[in-house]
Amino acid sequence: MHKIFFHKPEEEDFFNKSFYVNNVTLLELTDDLGQSLNANNIYKVQLVVTGTGTKTGAEYLVWNDITTTSWKIRGVTLSGNSSNHPLLIVENNVVKVYTKHTSKYTVYAFVEEIISNEDDVQPSIFGASFHWQKDGTTLYNVDGNVGIGTSVPDERLTVRGKIHAQEIKVDMLGALVPDYVFENNYKLRSLNEVENYIQENSHLPEIPSAKEFEKNGVHLAEMNMALLKKVEELTLYAIEQQKSTEKLMKIIEDQNKRLKILEGKK
Repeated sequence: MHKIFFHKPEEEDFFNKSFYVNNVTLLELTDDLGQSLNANNIYKVQLVVTGTGTKTGAEYLVWNDITTTSWKIRGVTLSGNSSNHPLLIVENNVVKVYTKHTSKYTVYAFVEEIISNEDDVQPSIFGASFHWQKDGTTLYNVDGNVGIGTSVPDERLTVRGKIHAQEIKVDMLGALVPDYVFENNYKLRSLNEVENYIQENSHLPEIPSAKEFEKNGVHLAEMNMALLKKVEELTLYAIEQQKSTEKLMKIIEDQNKRLKILEGKK
């Protein structure tokens, strides 16, 4: 029988446990009934709620998981409902913060500082986990999609609402810049062909209709290239129009000269 003394004589208790400590056997904690607090090399300490005793599944702190996890914190609601999902984990020099609860309770996590190349932040919103990492001055999501104003993002970044930015850069992946319009072998539609197409379809050739825009939205890269192509075609039409105008002006000048000669003979 071993006896533990606290600060005052009346603050003493007994426990029936022998200590065997070496490089294989670790120091083990027990409760007042001698039940081990060690489970699978994880030492758990339950917190006592004043006036009600220890609630089932109350908060506990876990540390010294000799496999992968250094330590972790799990949480519980004020009503005592337990959660098997950790709130904070330090694992392999990575700090992960979760906001996911098995019973879908709201849990808030605040991160004030992230150390470059050492810490990760892994929160969860609407019951779906996602993982943020910081590399230098860049914070990035390593898996899944990110939604702003929506809980069901269908792309890497989905925003339900307006975006205010000074500049947006779009990589031209798969979109061909239409400089081929200026190649000698490019077949430019005549204006009569364009007119007939507009009368039949009520929109420009190679430009989606209003219904297609409503259904599929606007793909900025493709649309910008399509509009650029139309600008280049308009440039070719303008050049042809200029040449035709110059020919007409030459004809008019020749006719005026002939008219003056005829008037001089009278």
